[in-house]
Amino acid sequence: MPLLLRTRLTIWYALTLAVILTASGVFWYWLLNRNLNQHIDDHMVQFAEGILALEQVRQPSPPYLPVVSGERCRQVNLYLQQAGQGEYITLLNPNGETICRSTNLGDNQLPFNPEIHLAAYRGEKVVSDIEVDTLGHLRVLNFPLHLDRNLIGIVQVAADLKGLADTMQHLAWILLTFSPLALLAITFGGWMLAGRALAPVDRLTRTMRKINAGNLDQRLPVEAESEEIARLASTFNDMLSRLNNSFARVKQFSGDASHELRTPLTILKGETEVALRWAKTTEEYQNALVSNMDEIRRMERIIEDLLMLAKSDAGEIPVEKKELSLSDLVQELYLQGRALSESKQLDINLQLEVDHEIMIKGDELRLRQMFLNLISNAVKYTPEGGRVDILLGLDGDRAVVTVRDTGFGIPKEHLPHIFDRFYRIDEARNRSAGGAGLGLAIVKWIVDAHDGEINITSTVGAGSSFAVSIPLEGPEKPSRITIR
Repeated sequence: MPLLLRTRLTIWYALTLAVILTASGVFWYWLLNRNLNQHIDDHMVQFAEGILALEQVRQPSPPYLPVVSGERCRQVNLYLQQAGQGEYITLLNPNGETICRSTNLGDNQLPFNPEIHLAAYRGEKVVSDIEVDTLGHLRVLNFPLHLDRNLIGIVQVAADLKGLADTMQHLAWILLTFSPLALLAITFGGWMLAGRALAPVDRLTRTMRKINAGNLDQRLPVEAESEEIARLASTFNDMLSRLNNSFARVKQFSGDASHELRTPLTILKGETEVALRWAKTTEEYQNALVSNMDEIRRMERIIEDLLMLAKSDAGEIPVEKKELSLSDLVQELYLQGRALSESKQLDINLQLEVDHEIMIKGDELRLRQMFLNLISNAVKYTPEGGRVDILLGLDGDRAVVTVRDTGFGIPKEHLPHIFDRFYRIDEARNRSAGGAGLGLAIVKWIVDAHDGEINITSTVGAGSSFAVSIPLEGPEKPSRITIR
């Protein structure tokens, strides 16, 4: 069973703190031990220098320090009593022979070996730790005495490390005893703090559990006391808004689709019943069948558009990216537009605002479908004797195709919804023209699939203009048409 976030946070907090406390304790233990040893070394050096400053030691008679001098030993022991802290002193001649030692040494002898002797000749101080049976653990300094670059003697100063060992042992006992207690106390505090820090998350969780498909308009409280929690709540609120809009669109789409399909079915049913009851001649039956075929074609177009939109929602419509001549495509569509407008005697014009052929990368089939939808809409909603202009131009690295008409125009309040599915400005007029309100939705999605833009300007009674801008290099990642 996965651990709660509060528990995981507390465990990580405790482990991190344990590592920090352990590393800190080891570091301070090492640093204190090093500093205390350095302090002992410095004190022994000062003590040795004080011994060598004694008159009886600095002015030996040749040969240097050859014999034991009672006066010299009395001077050393007197200095030890006055300035020492229990140190052990041995005074050696240049040959390493003992000529004097402090009375507290008794019969014990401080170690001396050829390595120490050689280092003394080089003028080097040697510090070492030793264990003496009767004296315990000692730290010994071997300090050479030179006169006119000649070794005249060696002073050995030894300090008892028992006090240092006791101090470090006491410190280790304190660290090992109180660090776990401190860790437990701080971990408990971390548990409480984690609970308090995650309390807003718990409140958000409880609120979110109450939200379902029936109350997507409910929003989470945005608490200003925590910026992170506020961002989380705002993100969830944005997601709820998108879900609410999506549910509303699906609901509206389902209703509109049902309505669009129900209407031709009702007409089919009614005309079929009339034909069965009242038709007597072959011509009457043929008229009924022709009307039924028109409604069947209408349903077929609606179903095909719905199927394409459903596939695009699922990302199942591939978008090819290949090079094509936009100039040739627009000219072909211009000719199709002229054929569509013959019955209404419209003036169809093609204006090429470029002096060379425009090549772009995109899906030729989808681009043809998009521009043909715009041209057919312009023809549908432009009255007889009107004008439709098709313009092709460049704007930097983007091709711009504009379809402009002198039709009915679109009221300003309808422009934000013009690309919604099944949206109609004038229900009766659109039905008479045969539209289902899906053409511009398809146009918008094809534009988005090519990383393009579409802008509309319209004046009621004067006409509309649809300008499509598409990058010449095509979409960055062409794959599938999806909702945006």
